[in-house]
Amino acid sequence: MCTQVVPKPRVVILGSGWGSFRFLRNLDKSKYEVTVVSPRNHFLFTPLLASTTVGTLDFRSIIQNVRSSKKDLHFYQAHCTAIDFNSKQLTCVEKENVFQLPYDKLVIGVGCKNHTFGIPGVEEHAYFLKELHHARAIRSKIIECFERASLPNKKSEERVKLLHFVIVGGGPTSVEFAAELSDFLWQDVGRYFPEVPLAEVKLTLLEAGHHILSMFDKRLVDKAIRNLAKRGVTVRTDCGVRGVTEKGVHLSDGTYMDCGMVIWSTGVGPRALVEGFTTIRQSRQHRILVDDHLRVPGVNGVYALGDCAQIENMPLACTAQVAEQQGKYLAKVFNKNLDGPFKFLFRGLLLYTGRYEAVYDSPWYHGYGILSWLMWRSVYLTTLGSYRNKFQVPAEWLRTIIWGRDVTSFDASEDSTQKHDPHTLPEPKRKEEITK
Repeated sequence: MCTQVVPKPRVVILGSGWGSFRFLRNLDKSKYEVTVVSPRNHFLFTPLLASTTVGTLDFRSIIQNVRSSKKDLHFYQAHCTAIDFNSKQLTCVEKENVFQLPYDKLVIGVGCKNHTFGIPGVEEHAYFLKELHHARAIRSKIIECFERASLPNKKSEERVKLLHFVIVGGGPTSVEFAAELSDFLWQDVGRYFPEVPLAEVKLTLLEAGHHILSMFDKRLVDKAIRNLAKRGVTVRTDCGVRGVTEKGVHLSDGTYMDCGMVIWSTGVGPRALVEGFTTIRQSRQHRILVDDHLRVPGVNGVYALGDCAQIENMPLACTAQVAEQQGKYLAKVFNKNLDGPFKFLFRGLLLYTGRYEAVYDSPWYHGYGILSWLMWRSVYLTTLGSYRNKFQVPAEWLRTIIWGRDVTSFDASEDSTQKHDPHTLPEPKRKEEITK
């Protein structure tokens, strides 16, 4: 007697960020045929991304390949540009190659992109810090600025402009990058670039609002600002940017600030796929509205999580811990181990502020200083994805203490600009209207 084999449901996951990757890792593969579609083939441990921009860590130490995360996994490095919810078909694009992909269940976790607010010159001249290729571009540009400033025919006024680094945004990413750059300045510049006077290097952090780090305890933020000031970082609040040029920024007060580099980290905006949804309800920030089970209302078999989604009547920040907890929860739902609604457990906030000091703000501990720095490193080390990364990262921390940061320059034609990545910038335009 022949037994008919029942095909497993096809689960397609869009994205390889915190929510999507955690869902993939926890999903019971024996119950589903799993396919991942993402423009990048790795998971990125974003909390340590700023450390790679100055050579504290190597780029490969904070990534994990998607293909190695599950056996018998179908992975396609491409953009999803359209979804037909009636026929359950995805339209995907890889450069000039367009293909269709069917699904039974769909998990949308495409994340978000940097928000430029339509300010002139940002796309052309500013450097973002969200993806790995952004960090590589920033690192190459920093080294380029110091190498150019070291030339014997450079005048002091030219070096002052070239070595002025402007960081736009008052969130954790901006502050941690400023802290890493200040560490590089005080610990390594004198060793590698003796021709550059430290007094001519300037770091400025601009925030359009009244405060930076609004999600942290104000007393801890005040300590962080004082520490940054001691490290040479000037924090200016109520100071918006009206435009960015190749050699500086136009400020909201009408003044112009010369600089050698602008790093832009002011917030997040929707991906092209999500922004184009016309039949799915969205929040004011163009995030997909889902119920407390992460289901997209009115669409059968479709879920959304992470930065691109928002639970109705439960607004949560676009953070890694929110997305990761949603990924774990949704995997339990798919594995039939959980029927209740999603509940977010706030575990605290961590922030490195330079000079072996950090902020740890949690329901059970509010601290600042070296103890918080040790906790900051311990938490991130234990949450790194693979054993390889857990071995490499502390080894590179030790290497940095003993031998200093790596200031090797990459090929400028490849890495000094963030505009040539074929998979992540720019996003392909939607080819058709998404229908329900």
